[in-house]
Amino acid sequence: MTQTYLSPADMQSVMVHDVSYQRAIRLLSENWDTQENHLFSDLIKTSDVVWARKLQTAGLIKGKRDFTQYKDIRQFIVAHDEWLTPAAKRELLSSFD
Repeated sequence: MTQTYLSPADMQSVMVHDVSYQRAIRLLSENWDTQENHLFSDLIKTSDVVWARKLQTAGLIKGKRDFTQYKDIRQFIVAHDEWLTPAAKRELLSSFD
């Protein structure tokens, strides 16, 4: 995996552990709770996938699976399909189209 650098705005997000950062960490650690808020299911969105990939390619968070590898992405989707919006699934697989 080629390491890239985050923008200053992205680094600020990492430093303050904002909501986007926390969602990406939960995604990469496969610690997503769709029932946390009982009023609605909080599903993984495209923006969560994009941010998680940024953190992974920057080398900040390894995660349980490598989101640059097709096999790992397919295993993630099979294991956690109920967590993902259709758009998030498409984003995960977009590198392999």
